[in-house]
Amino acid sequence: MTAQTTTLDITGMSCANCSATIEDSLADLDGVSDVTANYATDEATVEYDDGAVSLADLYAAVEEAGYGAVSETTRIGIADMSCANCADTNAEALESLPGVVEADVNYATDEAQVRYNPAATDIELFYDAIENAGYEPVRENAGDDGGGDTDARDAAREGEIRKQLRLTIFGAALSAPMLVFLADKFLLGGALVPGSVFGVELGWIQFLLATPVQIVLGRPFYANSYDALVKNRRANMDVLIALGSSTAYGYSVAVLAGLIAGSVYFDTAALILVFITLGNYLEARSKGQAGDALRELLEMEADTATVVTDDGEEEIPLKDVAVVDRMKVRPGEQIPTDGVVVDGQSAVDESMVTGESVPVEKTEGDEVVGSTINENGVLTVEATKVGSDTALQQIVQTVKEAQSRQPDIQNVADRISAYFVPIVIANAVLWGLLWFFL
Repeated sequence: MTAQTTTLDITGMSCANCSATIEDSLADLDGVSDVTANYATDEATVEYDDGAVSLADLYAAVEEAGYGAVSETTRIGIADMSCANCADTNAEALESLPGVVEADVNYATDEAQVRYNPAATDIELFYDAIENAGYEPVRENAGDDGGGDTDARDAAREGEIRKQLRLTIFGAALSAPMLVFLADKFLLGGALVPGSVFGVELGWIQFLLATPVQIVLGRPFYANSYDALVKNRRANMDVLIALGSSTAYGYSVAVLAGLIAGSVYFDTAALILVFITLGNYLEARSKGQAGDALRELLEMEADTATVVTDDGEEEIPLKDVAVVDRMKVRPGEQIPTDGVVVDGQSAVDESMVTGESVPVEKTEGDEVVGSTINENGVLTVEATKVGSDTALQQIVQTVKEAQSRQPDIQNVADRISAYFVPIVIANAVLWGLLWFFL
């Protein structure tokens, strides 16, 4: 619990009474020690105890009073998350930063959606917080306009898919012989595989096969387990995987060295890691396919527009088109951006937006949507929305926001999973002790 001072940019104030209303609304919150709202500067300075009241509570109080507090939202790609507990860890790390209103981290999409006070924090701090929590943020390129650097995230996601595939193939190649040994032992009673090969006991062969798997495939799980337990003081699914695999491997080494009596379980140690890594690969691939759908949607945009000028016509990049520019759209061409028809008549294929397969007749005064296809006549269209304001970009942003936010039922499942790992470990220790002593 520490004392914090923050400045909120207020919208909607029109007189001194407005500032007094905001001061009263904020002062009523437990933990707020001092409030000053200035109508002249549209700002409110608040001193509060972050252990008793959160920045989100301050924003909510301003909104309940009928005003607005300026905030911005950004999305950050996060690599190396392996379960819902990882998402919770990143959310807590982000929400602990001064200036962060709320953070919603979705493990299913490897993304964090952060709402923050732009006057009180910086996005670089978000990256640092994620790194300090033991995960890898996807850093955006300078000049990104808020939609997130799709190329950077796609590259990171493709890299993760290739990495998981390589690990899976490596582990499967070394584990395949042990799977044969296992099948021979339980299905054929050991009739197929001899007890030694070229004078080397079967246990040592399994040791030679399992050790590289334990080192290469197990290393990410051990590193993530260390970060979870030491840095974040919580157990995630990587802890269970590392514990199960290393216990089977360590016990088998002890048996092989003659320290204890029993059977070796090198196959179990290796196959646990192989199957989990295979699952990680399939999961990474499914996330990549979800990103491909958005990328294909964005590829529907036109690259250029033919703008009508005083000197005739000029073809310019789409990003240079401004509102009220007039564009000439010929048959078969894409309408570059949202607008209204000022001259001409044609049928426009709007199936990519509406799903309607029959082209819609357009004439002077009708609205058209960017990226739809002009079918037959020549249209002159005046741009009304450009850039991120177009219908296509709004669809993409809505889908991204929906992907980043978790449904309530998933939040419930995540809260349960936070207790799942400790309960499983405690249960295993209990029955292990009972078995050992009784």
